[in-house]
Amino acid sequence: MSTTALVILFLALPLAAGAWVRFKTTDPVQVKLLLAFSGAFLLGVTVLHMLPELYAREHGDVGLWVLAGFMLQVVLEFFSRGIEHGHVHVHLPAGTAEAEPRALGSPTLPVITLISLFVHSFSEGMPFADPRVGGDIAFVSGVLLHKLPMAIALATVLQRSGVGPGRSWATLAVFAMAAPLGILFGHAFGESLGEAFLSGALAVAIGMLLHISTTIIFESTPDHHFNARRFITVILGVLLAIVTSH
Repeated sequence: MSTTALVILFLALPLAAGAWVRFKTTDPVQVKLLLAFSGAFLLGVTVLHMLPELYAREHGDVGLWVLAGFMLQVVLEFFSRGIEHGHVHVHLPAGTAEAEPRALGSPTLPVITLISLFVHSFSEGMPFADPRVGGDIAFVSGVLLHKLPMAIALATVLQRSGVGPGRSWATLAVFAMAAPLGILFGHAFGESLGEAFLSGALAVAIGMLLHISTTIIFESTPDHHFNARRFITVILGVLLAIVTSH
């Protein structure tokens, strides 16, 4: 896939999600099923396809960079409060049902939250400067599927926190530009720093995605209660990853 097509996709998807939330009512159950499917698909593609390909490149310290990406995501989620998982972590009274995406306890989205989301998306975008990664339809689809509920959650938080339309769209636009800027940054520095730079960027992104995808799957069964629909959705996501990775 060309760089231009990738930039347009990564730019347009969050804005489309924002428009959907503003003009349509989102069904929390459907969003959670989409989360479970995207998490399972992304985990399958990452483990079955992207990790083996990354190790086959024979660049040193791949494992360290994957671990660094995993730990970076742990830090980022401390500030983003789980929007990368398609919802926001909030403290609920005892006995309350699952949390839906809701306001962050402030009339506006904290700047540090937007910065953490920007860093996350920017880091994800860099590896796509590599034609091998950008041309991998399964991996591109997995990341885009992950970004859709993430953008829906961000747009929902902005809407419920009472942010005006202008500021809401500006925030979504900043978030939407993160991944395309990451791709362009990867192009700019990948040529001068060489293949090892883009392989390291891919390893960091994989570490982040491993954290997110596994967390999404675990969170799809809150309190370890079995849910047949979500379980089937996860299985379908894994099966699709197996089919598309071979």
